[in-house]
Amino acid sequence: MKARKIFIWTSVIIISLLALFIYSLFNGTPWGKYEQKKQMEVYLENKYQLSFQINNPKYNFLSETYQAYASPKDEPELKFFVEQDIDSQSGYSDTYPTEFWKSNLSNKMKAKIKDIFPELDESSLSLQRIVERGEYYGTHIPTYKEAQVSHLASSLTINIRMNWDQVDQSVSRKKIEELAVYLQSVPLPVLVEVWYYETDIDPDITKAIFITDNGRIVEK
Repeated sequence: MKARKIFIWTSVIIISLLALFIYSLFNGTPWGKYEQKKQMEVYLENKYQLSFQINNPKYNFLSETYQAYASPKDEPELKFFVEQDIDSQSGYSDTYPTEFWKSNLSNKMKAKIKDIFPELDESSLSLQRIVERGEYYGTHIPTYKEAQVSHLASSLTINIRMNWDQVDQSVSRKKIEELAVYLQSVPLPVLVEVWYYETDIDPDITKAIFITDNGRIVEK
């Protein structure tokens, strides 16, 4: 009888552990979600110098990463996505820049960019995640690897509808340097891409100059 009880209890423990393992395989663990919530808060606050509210993280078993929705405590209606990202130096990526860009909070930043590049109109500016837009390769186009940025990161694209050999390159570089300095004063660290092409991107003649989130200018 005693041996039977031991067998039953042993079976219950094994089944429970197996069920917990299967559950955590698809849903993560409670302590994992708790730890990721804290880490996400630290990551966002360090990056944007703001306080954020993180909703309960979820586990994506396909990518084996934790993900969550978040919002600035001062702007609770501005919701965005934050997730673990093994290709990012920080270990995380988020969509705060894309949601910020859609809101009125970006008006001052847009006005400054248009002040530096008066030829721009609203259609010349876009901000989206790199993974949603894809990557172009060319003789004078830096790679995202050279810019040390993950494909899950967000990127602000500025399209100058002129070929590089048609512009005053010295003046254009000074404008890009001015933009790089200004961006360091804005709490929106994001990759900026300044593209020069007339109609379509041609890998042989299209010029792209990147400004990383720390102000480094990448050109080839």
